[in-house]
Amino acid sequence: MRVDIKKIIFAESNGGGENYCSKIYRAKALYRSSKRQLDEELALIVKSIAITPATKFLEELAVYLREKIFYFDVLGRLEVLIGDGAKFGPRCFYTTREPIQTIVFDDLTQYGYKLASRQNGLDEEHCMVILQKLGKFHATSMVLMEKDPTVREHFTSGMLDEHYIRTNERFIDFMTLQLRTLADVVAKWPGYESIAMKLHRHCDNIKENLVITGQPKPGEITVLNHGDLWVNNFMYKYDAEKPTKPIDAIFLDFQNSFFGSPGCDINFFLNSSVQLDVLVNRRDFLVRTYYEALHESLEHMHYAHVPTLHDIEMEIRARELYGFFSSYAFLPMVAMRKEDSYDNSIEAMTNQEFARKKVQLMFSSNPRTTDTLRFALRRFDELGIFD
Repeated sequence: MRVDIKKIIFAESNGGGENYCSKIYRAKALYRSSKRQLDEELALIVKSIAITPATKFLEELAVYLREKIFYFDVLGRLEVLIGDGAKFGPRCFYTTREPIQTIVFDDLTQYGYKLASRQNGLDEEHCMVILQKLGKFHATSMVLMEKDPTVREHFTSGMLDEHYIRTNERFIDFMTLQLRTLADVVAKWPGYESIAMKLHRHCDNIKENLVITGQPKPGEITVLNHGDLWVNNFMYKYDAEKPTKPIDAIFLDFQNSFFGSPGCDINFFLNSSVQLDVLVNRRDFLVRTYYEALHESLEHMHYAHVPTLHDIEMEIRARELYGFFSSYAFLPMVAMRKEDSYDNSIEAMTNQEFARKKVQLMFSSNPRTTDTLRFALRRFDELGIFD
């Protein structure tokens, strides 16, 4: 089949503050194929990462290679294994390293998928759709790993890679800035003085604490974690009759995916993306929602060693530190109001004065951040994760 490209139109996507490390472009390709002899249109997303001193760490973390392997070697196999038509990620059409690391995907908006509001966080219904899809995704990865253990080779660690934590001072400096700022903010809250001291102490030893947060634990249940599960990294499809009712979700951005405990993805998601009342009142229900999808999918694929709900609850409990990392390193940035975050970028954050002011703003931009942290830090303290 011959394809004639008639025209390609490019536009930069969604403005500043939404994509921290990469540039995202929308493209429309107008083409005619010899098979159909019709003018047709394809909407594409082009994601590119220029390697500069500020983004050099992305090379160290091999994010481009990992994402490319996920799309070309893993995604299709997962979707075939589950066998019910579920889609876990968009189609990837093309990747190149030269002259700049670039990946080209199907634009999901053309099929009616939309991003939810990162500022507001997700209500119960939106959380359920994500956790059902996540349960199915994790289950399918367990089956794939059993059939082909070599699939783990390129997904050994995510953003908390031990070598990266120990060697990348810029990352440690930024995490320190965020956690110290939080500790200083918390010290002003009546009744939180001892928690503020524990946060400072945690920060004194932040490198080791981050290594522990990301390290595999012996005997843990192992799944392919998405690795960066917050609101802008999945899109929802809605009911045609009820436009506010989500009926499906598709994940984006697999550059931090790794094999490890399902507790990592679940804690990261709960602490970065969920509305406070849902977090306070519906946490156990959400965990059960995830578990039911995991259990059902594993049975459907005739997997022999289906974990119990208790097993999954223990995985989540063992990874609460991952949730704490998400709550100070991601939630404040994720929830920032648009007018406060429009100039956020990895490049801008290399300026220390800019970063200091911006991090101050992160903890005050959206009342949701403060309210959520008041609840979450009290909970983490009661669980003893700072001790």
